Order: sequence, then structure tokens, then C-alpha cells
Amino acid sequence: MNTRTVGCLLGLCMAGTACRDKASDSGRSETAGSIGAAVTIDGTAVLHTIDERFLSFAVDSSQVAGTEFWAEEGGDEVEVSIEKFDFDRPALRPLVAALSPAMMRIGGTDADHLWYDLSGGPVEPPEGSRGVIDAPTWNTLTTFARDTGVELFFTLNAGPSVRDGDGAWMSENAESLLAHAAERGDPVAAWELGNELNAFPLEFGFTVTGEQYGADMAALADIRNTHTPTVPIMGPSVAYLPESGEFIPYMEGALTHAGPHLDVVTWHYYPQQSERCPIQTRLAEPEVLLDPLHLSEVDVWAEEVEQLAALYAPDAAVWLGESGNAQCGGALGVSDTWASTFWFLDQLGTIARRAQPIMVRQTLSGSDYGMLDDETLTPRPDYWGALLWRQTMGTRVLSVASASESLRTYAHCHPDGGGAVSLLAINLEPGRTVRVGVAGMSSRNMLVHVLEADELAAQDVRYNGRPLVFEEDFVLPELPGEVRTRFELPPRSIGFAVLQSAGAAACE
Repeated sequence: MNTRTVGCLLGLCMAGTACRDKASDSGRSETAGSIGAAVTIDGTAVLHTIDERFLSFAVDSSQVAGTEFWAEEGGDEVEVSIEKFDFDRPALRPLVAALSPAMMRIGGTDADHLWYDLSGGPVEPPEGSRGVIDAPTWNTLTTFARDTGVELFFTLNAGPSVRDGDGAWMSENAESLLAHAAERGDPVAAWELGNELNAFPLEFGFTVTGEQYGADMAALADIRNTHTPTVPIMGPSVAYLPESGEFIPYMEGALTHAGPHLDVVTWHYYPQQSERCPIQTRLAEPEVLLDPLHLSEVDVWAEEVEQLAALYAPDAAVWLGESGNAQCGGALGVSDTWASTFWFLDQLGTIARRAQPIMVRQTLSGSDYGMLDDETLTPRPDYWGALLWRQTMGTRVLSVASASESLRTYAHCHPDGGGAVSLLAINLEPGRTVRVGVAGMSSRNMLVHVLEADELAAQDVRYNGRPLVFEEDFVLPELPGEVRTRFELPPRSIGFAVLQSAGAAACE
């Protein structure tokens, strides 16, 4: 059967075919720049099941402690002093609650520079520390987590300020935090030891050997078992760069010794770098992550981590514990714009398909890669993408195939079950509308959500043709979808189609 016939049978009008032109439900007419794409979803079996907190996010340790964070790009400074993150801003709670259930990671470079003092009195950071997590800071953080329905994923200091003369980790300060959290019943769901151990030679001028890290994790396991026995422990949060992977090999050596103690193996990945980065293997630009080869590179490093984990920590899960559009704070005009959303949703789909149960987005707000503008809390395009993912893509992952390289597709059972299937489709085509047809599955009563913008550099996006705005009364707009008979994606747009009548056995 030729391509034209397949397209017509699926109700797709392809350029150059004899299909009858029809106006779409949104009023858009067929044009010469319209193509059809057939997508096949297997609704008979669940490929993987991910955690309900899969789409998680970070507030950097430096933000929580009020130390130094990435400056705005283009200035004379790479990092600047900042005030403590204000968790009590009225707009913040509804914005975060809409993304729950989720984990909120408190991590980043400054995690290995902080001291914990929960005594309640005034505190000065001891020599060798940049900042302090004191009782008011911790209480504000945990209250916010409870109020918004998120759980904390906390990275503990493994830096030189908590090591003895022989380089061994001194666990006493961390234990004081675990004991405090346990006594209060705080919503901590993960303890991680150290941030990007492979970057310690650059950050601190020394290396924690794999053997030493294994002993450190054993010590953490002991205090975890005493105070928070049900909370998993994890590491070594090794950073992978685009193109080069581990810039300093560390993961295998660490897992060789620490693997038996780990509940979760964590790793970090950024697909490009901002101009702030001292190492630039792929400089961020708006078009860079619209290249399918660049989008697919995350599979290369994910596979490497998964294989090492299977070898040295076979009982541990693998989490992508930190990832953002561009390393070192993100890139102005790229990470804070519509261009970023193509990468963000594509990587969510890829990591879920790989059965890694958690992916942490750096950051909730702050610098250029935040999902929210930190000063105004105005949602950036990635936030709207995250919100639609949360509402449509459930925990059960399905197998999906598309013949088009420029149409990236992912399918999950809808969160509400009932046989409904949600299809995420990302149109990378710069000048052609794509009409998506799903083979072998009913599209009757299909509920469509389409995001689009005027240009890649846009910070304003449209939802089914209307602008998305977070109102001054802090009420998020409703995203009900539109019942359509066709799933049409304009050039460089992203859509979610809920196949309410799919009747998928895997999704009952």
C-alpha cells in the first residue's frame, strides 16, 4: 500500500495527494505545507511504569541558603550574591501545587558548602562553609512542601568542610539534620550524598576516591537506618556533558564501592551549555535542540549509566537527578523561551520511556533556566508544558512509533485510566503543519491540547489558539482541551491528544 493511500485511510491530507481538502476544527485550512504522519500505539501492554512524582523540580541549595547563584547572562559577573528564596510569595503555592505530586530537590554546587544548625539560635557558618541551613530556613522549606503536596529530595554536604584530615566524611552534622527531620515528621523522601562528585577536582581541588565514597555511603546508610529507615539514599550524581559524557570519569569507580549501599543511582545531564560555563562542548542556541540527533543524545548517556548501575548496584533504581536546558544557569533567550519547551517535553518522554522513574528539572525559578521568572513568578513556556504533562501523561508508559524523524511522539495511559491514551507529539518542522493519525485506535471524542508561539524566542505561548496567562488573583487558567476529529500540529508546535475512546487494555 503506497504512502498516499495510507494517508487517506487515516484521514491525513498529505502534500501532493488526492485527499479532499477539509478545514480543521480550529478553522485552519489545508495548505501545500501540510503533511500527514501515521503514529502507531500499542495499547495492549504497559512498557514501563514510572513514579507519580516523575516530573520533579529543584530549588538550588544556594537559593535556599541565600549564598551565590548564577548571574543574569551578559553581565560582568558569573555568580552574584542572592537573598534567601522566598517560599512565602502568594503566587508560588498555587503554581507548585498544580505540579504535585512531585519531588523538590534541594541540591546543586552549594550543597557541598553548607552547614546545618537546627538549634534555633543565631548561626554563623563555620570556617570552610558558605552558608547555613538553620531552623527557620528548614521549617519554612518543609512547611512549603507540606502545603503544596511535594516531598523533599535533599542533597547532603559531602565537601571538604565535613571531611577529616584523612578525607573521610564526618557524618555528625548530617545526622543532626536527619534526626531533626525524623523528629518533626518532615516530608523528606530522599537523601543524596554530594553533588556531582566528578566535579570535585574543579570545585575543591581534590577527589573523593571511589573507595572513600563507598565508605561514606555506608556511613550514611547507618544514620539513615537509625533516623529515617524508609527514606532511600542515593548518589553519586555524576555530571554528564553533551558530546563528551563524563568529563572526568567517576561513575564506575564510585559504584564499584558504593553500589551495595545505594537505593538509587543518580546522574545529571544538560544537553548544552550557556556562555557562563568554563567548559563548552555545545553552546546553547535556539535551534540547537531542535536537531533530532541532539535530542536523542540523552539516550546515549542514560544507557551508559543504566548499564553501570545494573552491574554494580543491581537493586538500585536510576534517576536523572538534575537536568536543565543549558548548564550554568541556562542561556538567556534560549532556556527561558519557547525554544526550550521542545527539549523539555521530549526529554521527559525519553526518560519515561527508559523507565527511569524520576527526572528533576533544574530549576523551579532562578536564573535563565527556571520554569518561572524568579522576580515576577510569571510562568515561562516550560511551565505550561509541565502543567499539561502533569494533567495528561499518566504513570503507565506505552510503546509508540512514528515514521517521521521530525515528529517526536510519546504515549502514556491517561492518569484517569478507563482505557484512555494520551499522545504527546512534537512537531519540529519549521514550515509545515502535521496532521497526526493514530493507527488501530479510535480517535472519537479526542481531546486536543496544542501549544504554539510566534517564534522560538517567544516567552508567551498560546493554548489552542488563546494566550496563556497566570492571572493576578493567582488562579491558573483551565486547560480543558478541545474535542476534535483531527490532531493538527502547526509548524514547530507541541500537542497532547487524549484518545478518550481508545479502549486500550493496558489503560483500563
